[in-house]
Amino acid sequence: MNIGKKQSKRFWVFSLILLCLISCISSQAIAGGKDPNNKDPNNKEDLFKMSLEELMEVPVITSASRQPQKMGQSSAFVSVITAEDIHYSGLTSIPEILQFTPGVDVRKFDRRRYGVGVRGLFSRTSDRTLVLVNGRYANDSVFGSPDWAALPVLIEDIERIEVVHGPSGASWGANAATGVINIITKKPKDVLGGFASTTISQFGDSYTHLRMAEKKDAWSWRVSAGYEDLKDSDQAGAGKYRSGQPSLNGLMGFPDSFAANDFMRSWRFDSEAEYQVSEETKLSFGVGHSNFEAGSSELVGYLPQRDDMTSLTRAFMRIDHIFDNGTTGYLQWYGNFLRSHWQNTVEKYTSYDNHLEGQLNFTLADRHNISIGGDVSWLQAAMAYGDNGPNCNFIGEPFSELSGGLFLIDSFEVTDRLTLEGQIRSDFHSENDRDWSTRLSAIYALDEAKKHTLRFSVARAFRAPNLMVRTMTKSTLFGLMNVLPVEERLHNENIWSFETGYTGKFTKNLTFNANVYYQRFEGMLGTINETTAFGVTNSTFKNIDGATNVGFESELALADSRGKLSVWYAYDHFETDQHNQCVRALGPATHKAGLTGRLFLPDGWTFNANCVANSAIRPTGDTVISNPSFDRVDLTISKEFGKGSGEFMIGVSDVLNKTNKVIAEMGEFTAHETPGRTFFVRVQMKF
Repeated sequence: MNIGKKQSKRFWVFSLILLCLISCISSQAIAGGKDPNNKDPNNKEDLFKMSLEELMEVPVITSASRQPQKMGQSSAFVSVITAEDIHYSGLTSIPEILQFTPGVDVRKFDRRRYGVGVRGLFSRTSDRTLVLVNGRYANDSVFGSPDWAALPVLIEDIERIEVVHGPSGASWGANAATGVINIITKKPKDVLGGFASTTISQFGDSYTHLRMAEKKDAWSWRVSAGYEDLKDSDQAGAGKYRSGQPSLNGLMGFPDSFAANDFMRSWRFDSEAEYQVSEETKLSFGVGHSNFEAGSSELVGYLPQRDDMTSLTRAFMRIDHIFDNGTTGYLQWYGNFLRSHWQNTVEKYTSYDNHLEGQLNFTLADRHNISIGGDVSWLQAAMAYGDNGPNCNFIGEPFSELSGGLFLIDSFEVTDRLTLEGQIRSDFHSENDRDWSTRLSAIYALDEAKKHTLRFSVARAFRAPNLMVRTMTKSTLFGLMNVLPVEERLHNENIWSFETGYTGKFTKNLTFNANVYYQRFEGMLGTINETTAFGVTNSTFKNIDGATNVGFESELALADSRGKLSVWYAYDHFETDQHNQCVRALGPATHKAGLTGRLFLPDGWTFNANCVANSAIRPTGDTVISNPSFDRVDLTISKEFGKGSGEFMIGVSDVLNKTNKVIAEMGEFTAHETPGRTFFVRVQMKF
C-alpha cells in the first residue's frame, strides 16, 4: 500500500474514533461544564468562550478591512484562531498552530525553520503572504518571509490570530498577494497580575514564559519575557539526511560532514504600555526584542559549520483619538531593527525598517462608513560577508529605499440585506514599480436575521521584488552553481482573484463557512536556470510566466461554552503555465483537512485534540527533494487547580509519526528528518 494512503487512512480512522468519543461524553460535559451564563462581553478572556451566536455580535475581525467587522460579514474569507485554541493546543510555535487552519500550508524544514503560506507559494525568500503583528509589518525586508523564531511574541500573550484568505493588498499594500496573517496580542488591562508558564518535552526541550501586567489610574502596562531551548534533531532521535543531488555528493562532502545541527536557543522580551490621556485620547507604546542562536543549515550544497545568531528589535508609538463628531483615527510610528550575524557562512546583514502610518474612520452618511489613510516606510540595509562558503554579494549596498501608499475603504449598506464594500490603494517604491490594489465585495443576507449570507468579491494585489531578488549574486560549489546579476529591471508580480463565499448559522451554535476562488498570477518572480555544456548551472531572477490556482475552503463548527468541534477541508489546484517553471516557492497541498475537538469536563478538566492531513506538494522546477503527504494528531488533557489560578497539562504532539518526513527548502540540495511524536508537560500559574 502507498505510504501516503496508509497514513491518510490512519488519520480518518482516528478522526472517526475522536468524533465518537466526543459524542459519547458530550452529555456529561454539558451537565458538568462551565456556566455559559457567567461571561462578560467586555472581558477578552471570556470573549473567546462565548457561543458562536454571541461571538457573531462582537466586532472582533479587523484584518479584512482595517476596521471592526462582524464575523461572517467581512469582505473576505477570514479564519480566526482564538486564545483558547492556542492555549489548549499546548504548542509553543506559531507556525505549528497555524497548520490547523483551513487553507494555510505549513512545512517544517528543521527544528526552528518553517515555511508558511496562505494558499501555498511559500519559502524563506517568498513573501506572497504578509505577516503582521498587531497590524504592523513583520516580514523580513531583505529576504521576504519572516523568521518565525525571531519574532518577539510570547505564545500566551496572543489574543487571536486572524488569517485573511486571498489578495489583501488594498488594505495592507505590497506582498499581501495570497493572504494576510495578523497576530494580535492581549492588551495590558486584560491580563492583569502575574503569570508563569513552563513546558518541558521528553527530549529536554523547554519553553518558559513570565509576564506581569498592572493598571494604575490612567496607566496600564504589560511586560513579558521568555526563554526557549530546542535540542537538535540528532539528540531528539531523528536527523537522518537525504541528498537530492547524488551527483554532487562528492563536492558537498555528503554524507560525512553533514549532521542535523539544528538546535535553537532563544531569549524573547515584549512590553506594551497604555496611557488614557482623556476619554477621547489614548497613547500606547511598546518594545520587543529577541536574540537567538541556532545551528547550521545547508544552502546550495554548502553546509556552514558555525552558528546562526540573529537579534530583532521591534518598537512602536501610537496615539488614538475620538473626535467630537464620532470620527476615530490613529497615528503611529513603528520600526523593525534586525541584525543577522551568522558566523563563517553566507552573509551577515543589518536592516533598519521605519514606518509612519495614519488612518481616519468616519461616517459619510447613514450606513455609509469610510476609512482613509496611508503610510510611508524607509528601509536601510547593509551587508557584510563571511570568510568561507559561497561567494555572495549584494550589488549596490548599502541600501536606502523609500516606499508607501494611500488607501480608501468604503462600506455602504445599500439595503438592510445588501452591503457593498470597495477598497483601493496606490503604492510607490523608490526602487520598484508604482502599483495599485483593489477589492470590491458585495455581501448579501439571504434572510432578515442575517443568519445566511453570500459574498462575491474580485480583488487585485501585487508582490514587489524584495532586496535579495533584485541585488544578490552568488557562486558556490567551485563555480558549478551561480546566481547571476539581474539582467533587466524586475517588475511587480500581479494576482487577480474572483471569490464566492457563504456563511450560514443553522442553530444557535452551529455554523458553516465555504469559499470558492479562482486566482490568476501574471509576471511571477522566479528564476531562469540554464545548464552549460560544462555542467555549470546559471540562474537569473526574472519575471516569468504566470500560474493559476482554483480552490475551495470550508469549515463546519459547533461551539459553545462547554466545548468546540470544528471540521474543515480545503482544496487547491495550482498549475504553472510552463512545465518545471521556477516560481521560487513551494506550491500548496492539493488536499488539506483538519479537525479540532475540545471538551470542558467536570472538576476543571479539559480535553483537546487537533488533527490535520495534507496531501503531497506537487513538485516544481525549484524542488530537488519531493515534499510528501503527512498526517498529524495532537492530544492534550489539562486540569485546573488552586481555584483556577493554576493549570497542569500533559500532551503528545504528532501521535502518528515517530519521525517527520524529509522536507526541503528552496535552494537546498539536502534535508533531514525531524522528531515527530513528542510527549510534554506544562505547568501554568496566575497570581
